Amino acid sequence: MTTTKETFAQQIDRTVSVLASYVIPAGFLPVATGTNCEFSAMDYGYPTQYVELQGGVRLAYIDVYEGTAEPKGTIVFLHGLGSYLMAWSRNVPALSKTYRCIALDLPGYGKSSKHHEITLDFYAAVVKKFADALHIDTIALCGHSLGGQTAVLAGLRYPKLITKLILISAAGLEHYTELERNLIKPFAYLPVPFFKYASPAGVFLAYAANFYKMPDEAFFMVRDRILWAHASGYDLYCKAVMQSFLAMGYSPIAPRLSSVKQPTLIMYGANDNFIPNWFMHGGSVHSVAKESAQKIPNAEYKIFDKCGHFVPFEKPFETNEAIMKFLG
Repeated sequence: MTTTKETFAQQIDRTVSVLASYVIPAGFLPVATGTNCEFSAMDYGYPTQYVELQGGVRLAYIDVYEGTAEPKGTIVFLHGLGSYLMAWSRNVPALSKTYRCIALDLPGYGKSSKHHEITLDFYAAVVKKFADALHIDTIALCGHSLGGQTAVLAGLRYPKLITKLILISAAGLEHYTELERNLIKPFAYLPVPFFKYASPAGVFLAYAANFYKMPDEAFFMVRDRILWAHASGYDLYCKAVMQSFLAMGYSPIAPRLSSVKQPTLIMYGANDNFIPNWFMHGGSVHSVAKESAQKIPNAEYKIFDKCGHFVPFEKPFETNEAIMKFLG
């Protein structure tokens, strides 16, 4: 077998390319000719549907059922901070054989409209308006991270609609003092360029931090995030991320868990880098899950070993199995 030795010029070119990936913002780097970087151009694997809601919200979603009999129920999926409905791409195909699976792009994210002022109460109301628009009477609400915190608020507000809760790496279950919330607040007001001008390497490292060991199947999310830096709606997306971050800090749900009426499944990865907040107060993900399950009248919890924050993507088979067992 013969190998071709790199020329000095090729070595220089490769070195410059590597350095550029760390230093130059993704939005400043060229993309291949003909590449459509708009949010609307993303391939979700299923037809993207849209619904117009009160308040000027245009919500993008996928609605999937691939079973042969009547579905056993409807699961609505809410993604996490900075994410989109593709976060559930390793769960919907399996679960849709038994349940009607609807994954949303929350306002500000993915293909949904992006001109909104974000609060978690706003997101909870969007879930209700969405269900009403599709004439859905009852749902199991499944949320990851930001989506999990939103799911609890929606469950508290709309107990007739939401009959079961599935909280995966949910934010908001740990207790924050007023001082800690005030310390978090400045981060939500970082200028949009802080996000917009992240380098490709920075984007990759941010995603990698969500995993114990980042699977190859997750790299499409890094690619999409880099391409978004060229999208016309990227500034509004960055603003939504910052507003969502602030909303999470100022929508405490830990004190309200005893009021949750729905049967609840709580899941975390044992190697979560974000929950609990090690910088503010430390602690153990095991204690967050156990204490939360004890506060909710009808709750159970699972901890997955060798798993980070992105549980549904890193442990899809275990996640799907747990959900199916919980829902019946």
